[in-house]
Amino acid sequence: MPGRAVQIVAAAAIALAAMATTLSGTVWRSANRTPRANEKVFECTKLGVGSRYTVVRSTKDTSGDSLSIRELVRAGSPGFTPGRSGSPPPHIHKRETECFIVHSGSFSYEVDGVIGHLKPGDTPACIPPGMTHQFWNSNNITDLDMQFTVTPAGNFESFIRTMCGLATDAGSAADINPLQMMVMFVGGGMEIAAVPTPVWLFIERIVVPLLRMLRIYQPTYPEYTV
Repeated sequence: MPGRAVQIVAAAAIALAAMATTLSGTVWRSANRTPRANEKVFECTKLGVGSRYTVVRSTKDTSGDSLSIRELVRAGSPGFTPGRSGSPPPHIHKRETECFIVHSGSFSYEVDGVIGHLKPGDTPACIPPGMTHQFWNSNNITDLDMQFTVTPAGNFESFIRTMCGLATDAGSAADINPLQMMVMFVGGGMEIAAVPTPVWLFIERIVVPLLRMLRIYQPTYPEYTV
């Protein structure tokens, strides 16, 4: 990246950090975060239309070898991609393999542009590190009951607990400040696929450390994580 462009992006990062100080609502402050760190079952919204998570094997249970969580994606849950109910943003795990099985409902997923489907009894779909992927409830009438396992566990349990804690306190994941979301993704060892890699590296190495250093946002909070 040319030197002038680096200067412009750096200035933008500082401006974003300053904006975040103003835009961050009271929900992100400690007094407004509801303690839920020890919950085995937790929600990812307070609107009753999001996902419910049940920890099957925690990071602590496996000494960090893996993490297994059962997720109920309710029919009609909002997603990051229109038309894909309950979908996270397309993302990349840098170190972890993520495997999915379906207990009931309709599960669809996309890996590096290829769409697949799972039904109960199918062989697990496993996505290795470095591959862009997204998943969703492909039936707007029936809830999706599925389970994912992340190997190794990494920081994913802290990530999902923090995201759901913030989403529940705020109303939904869509209400989480985008800068907070970036800090969480970096802390969870992930990359948001829609962001070009050079830009994401700048976010990862400059923007996020700046936000953390200024104590504007953190990747986890003690109210939410074990």
